[in-house]
Amino acid sequence: MRLSAADVAALPLPVALFDRDGALLASSAEWAGGGPGTVVYRLPAASLAVGCDEQDADIAVLLTELVAAMREGAQACAGAQKLRLGALASSVALVAGIPDLHGGSTADVLDNLAALLSTVSAHGVTIGAHTPGAVPDAPVLALALLQLVINARRHDDATAVTIDIDPGPMFRVRWHGELPPQGISTARHQADRDRWGLGFVRLAMDALGGVSLSPAFDGVGRVAAILSVDPSPRPQLPLAAIRDGVVDAASPAWDEETQLPPGSRLPERWSRLVDAASSSPGVIQRARSARARADEGTVWIAIPPEGTADRARDVIRGLEHERDLLDAPQPFATRIDGLAGVIALLLGDPAHRVTPAAFDEGYPSAADAVAAPPFPGRFTGAAAPSPALVAVLASRLTADLRMRDGRIAIHVADTDRDDAITRRLSDGSGIILLP
Repeated sequence: MRLSAADVAALPLPVALFDRDGALLASSAEWAGGGPGTVVYRLPAASLAVGCDEQDADIAVLLTELVAAMREGAQACAGAQKLRLGALASSVALVAGIPDLHGGSTADVLDNLAALLSTVSAHGVTIGAHTPGAVPDAPVLALALLQLVINARRHDDATAVTIDIDPGPMFRVRWHGELPPQGISTARHQADRDRWGLGFVRLAMDALGGVSLSPAFDGVGRVAAILSVDPSPRPQLPLAAIRDGVVDAASPAWDEETQLPPGSRLPERWSRLVDAASSSPGVIQRARSARARADEGTVWIAIPPEGTADRARDVIRGLEHERDLLDAPQPFATRIDGLAGVIALLLGDPAHRVTPAAFDEGYPSAADAVAAPPFPGRFTGAAAPSPALVAVLASRLTADLRMRDGRIAIHVADTDRDDAITRRLSDGSGIILLP
């Protein structure tokens, strides 16, 4: 779909259109110059920048530290372990909104996939046709393929999975299986999907400038899913122009996300949003992950990228989903686990809990890894927070540790009272109580 300057101004987002030289061509009233979380979509002769209006600078800093710890941990490894942790780091960076693509070849993709499969599946994959080609990022593409292979194993008990690599490159994953009556769908936003794996596939192909086709029938008793790298720029933003309750024009990403190509009449979920926008022209209306605005007989619907906090939740969920790949040496293992725990606390999630015996056994090594103070005595409560979380907090905030009423009290040093973590987690007197 083509966007004019007037169209851009009417989009229900903080958005701006730039030419190839970076000159501003058009923007919506909500555009405030970008900032953390801004996503830039390449167009054939321009670029579209979409700002994130739900930013959390403190969490953004911690996400960057988490990715750095994972990348540094991967560099300290060798062989398959290095490939696995590197691929996981790339995936976390992508979900966090800070991707750093490094290119590669289809052969690199297969090397990474073999390393990933070695810890999560007893069965490998068969490589059929292979037309060599270049890819935007081999580790990310390998982890996306892993999700398809694991889904085939988990949901269809498939022991034979074949991958053909056609020109493009296009990766065609096939296996024997059945599809549920309602088909298989996923979404970019957590609120619109149930499982992490296929959601990551969609996000990965967005970042790589590609297309993902969900599993579909490929003959009797066979299922196929496709990941295709598209060398031509296309907006990965789900966006549609609605006129008289019908999709008049839409981006390919909208088709993928909603299965409502141009000419489709809107179902109830979308028609309610369109009605709300039409009743207040010019005002952005929201419904779950979507936004809409009416302008001169057209209602624009967009599904923008997630905000910082939602991205962080997806990162934490992804780390749990890919726990088998998180095999890092010290001190990186403690730093990664501890930083993930701090991010979860800032999101308002409860601390991960372990038994008192597990805490007493695990804390000394965690403390040694990040130069945290020793724990005084033994943990005497009913359940303890993660040793890595306590060690990272105590080290980062130059804190003393004590027991208080069955809980760990982290007494932050005066020099760290103004730290963002202290301000957000302490009781106001510089004490953080866990769990």
